[in-house]
Amino acid sequence: MPQSHAEAMEFKTSRLANLDILRGVVILAILIININYFSTPSLLRYNPLAFGEFSSVDQWAWFLEYSLVKQRFMTLLALLYGVGIMLFVAKYEKLGTSPTKPFIFRSLILILLGLAHAYLIWDGDILVAYAICGLLVFWLRAAPAYLLVGLGVLLAFGSVAPDMWNAIHAMTNPPATPEWWSPEAASAQQQALQQYQGSWWDLTPNRIKEAWQRQSLDFIYFTVWRCSGLMMLGMGLWKLGVLTSKTALKQFAIWGLLVGLVISLGATWELVSSGFKYTVFVGVNSLGFYLGSIILALGYLGLIMLWGRTRFLTPIQNILAKAGRMAFSLYIMQSVICAVLFYGYGFDWFGKVSRSELWIFVLAIWAFQLMFVAVWFKYFKRGPLESIWRKGYEWAAKH
Repeated sequence: MPQSHAEAMEFKTSRLANLDILRGVVILAILIININYFSTPSLLRYNPLAFGEFSSVDQWAWFLEYSLVKQRFMTLLALLYGVGIMLFVAKYEKLGTSPTKPFIFRSLILILLGLAHAYLIWDGDILVAYAICGLLVFWLRAAPAYLLVGLGVLLAFGSVAPDMWNAIHAMTNPPATPEWWSPEAASAQQQALQQYQGSWWDLTPNRIKEAWQRQSLDFIYFTVWRCSGLMMLGMGLWKLGVLTSKTALKQFAIWGLLVGLVISLGATWELVSSGFKYTVFVGVNSLGFYLGSIILALGYLGLIMLWGRTRFLTPIQNILAKAGRMAFSLYIMQSVICAVLFYGYGFDWFGKVSRSELWIFVLAIWAFQLMFVAVWFKYFKRGPLESIWRKGYEWAAKH
């Protein structure tokens, strides 16, 4: 049945609907960066001049993506996971039931689904890391809000403190540019074209290798600290009532955007204007990136949550809220679509699409996913993978 205007507004202005809107924006926005990991050689993601030709349109696309999107929305996704933990706990406590057993099974099932995603589709999976970090921070749910916020900030910035120190050192003592930063265009292009050619089975050894690297050393030395810290920050902000306070959200929006944009745009512009010099990349650019990613993400959080409290563009808010309610399904769908588009067992477009041309793919995938969301929720209450996930941990918790 179609919703009346009053019903739509009641849904839209609820605190959960605002979080769904934010989650919907986040899950769509991360495609802007993730599609580059599917389609572009790693060096070109940081030094797009390495292969020679790079148009002004491509340069602007790179600049805006790197300064405004990269890591900003992944930061928000981790914050939202922390908020989700608190909502999960509140739901079971309201029913008079301990949330521990269902949450453990919920996390274990997510780990299994994440492993399937990482080793069968894309080695850049985040689900395994989020599930493990969620299991760790879950036991801190009763900690005071300010302690969660303090520890969260400490871990989030502490995980990149060595990199920030190295960036400061590089600004005062510029390192030599390594040979791999500017390889010969012909050989680099040939290697890029061959990197993801072949059948699904042919690509499997490298996919396993990369996935294991992310889930072992990368996780131990970086991801567990960064993600756990951001989740704790989300838990603490929720307990403080910040995400439902109009005043607090305004402060986040104003200061987060003001400071975050100055740092992010300034540091990235310095890299672009230098002609992508290695010394600038590891110096001022890296320092601005590590600082700006979290600060600007908080600015986005405030802005989007404030927008969700208004009646401005209500139809867009409603479809984004629905997208947020099936973010898990959309995330996996994006991986499947991108793998088919860019890998050898599909259309084999890896290394053959420019940075600006990728936006055509992004917009097309967004349009498809939003149409899918609109149709799906006419018949179902939850996304397909969300339903499987929920039924799985609820069944396991009862047995």
